[in-house]
Amino acid sequence: MAHSSTPRSLCERYNDECYESLRGDDRRTSAFLSAIAAAAPGRVCLDIGTGSLALLAVAAAKACAKHTYAVESNLEAAAAAREVIAAEKLEAAITVIEGFSTDVALPAPVDLLLHEIIGEVAGAEGAAAAFVDALNRHCGGKVPGSVPARARSLLAPAEFPPPEYFAAQPVPLLAEPGTRVLLLPALPPSLCLAPGQSFEDLKFDASGDDGVHRRLVQSHCLEFEMARAATLRGLMGWIDIFTAHAHAAVPEITSYGSARSSWSNVFMLLPEATAVERGDRILVRTHADLAGAVPTYRFDVALGRDEELHLGSFAYPEAPPPPGGSGEDECLVEFW
Repeated sequence: MAHSSTPRSLCERYNDECYESLRGDDRRTSAFLSAIAAAAPGRVCLDIGTGSLALLAVAAAKACAKHTYAVESNLEAAAAAREVIAAEKLEAAITVIEGFSTDVALPAPVDLLLHEIIGEVAGAEGAAAAFVDALNRHCGGKVPGSVPARARSLLAPAEFPPPEYFAAQPVPLLAEPGTRVLLLPALPPSLCLAPGQSFEDLKFDASGDDGVHRRLVQSHCLEFEMARAATLRGLMGWIDIFTAHAHAAVPEITSYGSARSSWSNVFMLLPEATAVERGDRILVRTHADLAGAVPTYRFDVALGRDEELHLGSFAYPEAPPPPGGSGEDECLVEFW
């Protein structure tokens, strides 16, 4: 189902059940808490989007941060965060501020940013724009430390999940006819027809040219060689998150092949299935504009044999289908 992707709508879709499920993602939670324990002592922290549990802010306070400003635009979540902080007896260490981090003023500059505004496409929830605003208004223009240190988005050409995948889901997975961009939990890596490649790289703690504040537009031409003969149905996407060190060899968190990840995988459905042979080349041209509060992405897919054959294009977030639906892609309902 299509939904609005404005900052306010993204914030309002979180409820208590959602926050609990995020905390229950053990790999995600433990990686963030471990990185905060190492980075926060003695620093002034800004937790962007603290949520009803104030999880990152509390972790920073317990790690002996100098002070933590916990910003939350959802008023109910902000009230719940205050209750959690009071129960932990951390009112002197954490100040809850209602509003978006891009709108509020802080009493003092900060030197460590804490945030988990990472989407199924890493930058889709506006992390880059929020970071740049914080750098300029809350950090005195100096690149602060950050947890996470880095997030990247990857994709690969893929087959469509088989009926058995959908039958094994605990609830039906539904989409309106005409939907091209699907969010599907724990897609099997075996669907990929080539190794994944990165199309978006957000380095939050880098001060050089590769820092996210200097890469608000990212364009790539990715070339994939098919590992086997198959039916190409679309692009499968996932994210990697490096909580502690941007240049670590292995991310602490990934939504690739992780049955317990709280992030779904993106599947961008091509208009038609295409038979590919081993060794065929698939070209994917990507463009990410991260400067605004609502980032936009474009993907153009071609089959490169003797000459390029255009297979399809995608926009993310996807435009809502027209009222009543387009009548296309009724085949999706067969699996769901």
